[in-house]
Amino acid sequence: MDRRKALKQIGLLSGSVVLLSACDVSKENVSRVMNKLRITDAQEALMEKLIDTIIPETDIPGALSLKVADFVWVMADDCLNEDLQGSFLSGLEQFKSRFKAVIGSDFDEAGQPERVRGMSSILKDNPESEPNDDVVAFIEITKAFSILGFTKSEYFMTEVMPYTLIPGKNPQCKTIDPNQKINANA
Repeated sequence: MDRRKALKQIGLLSGSVVLLSACDVSKENVSRVMNKLRITDAQEALMEKLIDTIIPETDIPGALSLKVADFVWVMADDCLNEDLQGSFLSGLEQFKSRFKAVIGSDFDEAGQPERVRGMSSILKDNPESEPNDDVVAFIEITKAFSILGFTKSEYFMTEVMPYTLIPGKNPQCKTIDPNQKINANA
């Protein structure tokens, strides 16, 4: 047998194995691949709507404008252990059906007040006998990471509560004017 021909065939075979393993033939396209999580387009859209419900746009930019959803995904991927990640993703998948059972309408079609009422109802109606409810865990984790991401965003740290890396003075006592921007680190 010709050695060149054999090496050529082995190269083609190994290349095709690598190529086929990289092909994803699942029904939903994965829009974001992280260290441990694979997030689909539908999951990403739901997360954005949920975060917009938690911290909506007012006279200041909301969580959606500040791209807090990206922060939540990174925190869920990096900071949650495997059990909590499984609970988080399971709750994400079950959220829409639970919301529809509680409110009677789809989360996507509901207005802001209905979304807030539905999420509050899900959190309040959690029976004590079911402490491992994935939907409740998902909402609580998302809420905690959303608030953390919003309060640590560049906009919040420069415009709402300016942060100085090295404080210059330490005033003793001072009355704070409600319209004054205060330093976030004292």
